[in-house]
Amino acid sequence: MSLSDQARQLLRELGFSESECSIYFYLLEKPSGEAVDNVLASSRTSTMETETAIKNLVERGLVKIASNRLEASEPKLFIHKLQELKRLELTRNLELLNSKTARLLSVLEPQYWEARLGLRPEDLLEPLSTLEEMEVRTVRVIGNSTREVSISAESFGWFGKIQEEAYRAFERGVRFRVLMTTKDHETRQRLAEVKTLGMEVRQPKEDWYPVRGTLGDDKELVFLIWTAREKDIQRAKYFRPHYSKNPGMIRVFADAFEKRWEKAKPI
Repeated sequence: MSLSDQARQLLRELGFSESECSIYFYLLEKPSGEAVDNVLASSRTSTMETETAIKNLVERGLVKIASNRLEASEPKLFIHKLQELKRLELTRNLELLNSKTARLLSVLEPQYWEARLGLRPEDLLEPLSTLEEMEVRTVRVIGNSTREVSISAESFGWFGKIQEEAYRAFERGVRFRVLMTTKDHETRQRLAEVKTLGMEVRQPKEDWYPVRGTLGDDKELVFLIWTAREKDIQRAKYFRPHYSKNPGMIRVFADAFEKRWEKAKPI
């Protein structure tokens, strides 16, 4: 097999049609390029098929066009472009695969465990994908509350996200209890805003606590658990946020909050 035949076979294996290969090798022998009309006239396929082949070759970088003339591209340039196009295609396919398998897992996992344990995982915990989703769910928990909301925070940096919903809850007569620390000007300023709204605030006895969360009426809980003290790592890491209506999970959080609240000092 000649080198030309080997190259043609490799192009076919890379997904090029026989018509596209013929046009490229035709132009390969034309150092100055060739007029589009001449390429169309010399082709053994229909005009429409030839025009489609030329379009594909241009898009994939094997042929360049200027002033109605076609010219074969330098091999190493179009090979690089082919590799990039294939890399993008593989990335898209991988993202699609990840998306579909994640959806499949979310459907099959509850069925698997429910059949074996008689309990659905979501009856205990519902995973929340991001901190932003956790904030949205926290607003919803506050909006559903009619008696009391208990908040365990550190600096309460997300107060602004729930402020409007908390104000509406106050109008319904909901009581707010907040555990937070004040260690700099920013948190002291935030504390003033929190107290102005009417929330009861206490400073925890411990200087750091690994759980953050919001409990509404002892019925709904949104929380996350930090994996390490923030000062010990460059970028804060945390377990995935979760939502729960499970009485057992809520009792654990509520009991821990009550003990911390009793030991905390009013600010």
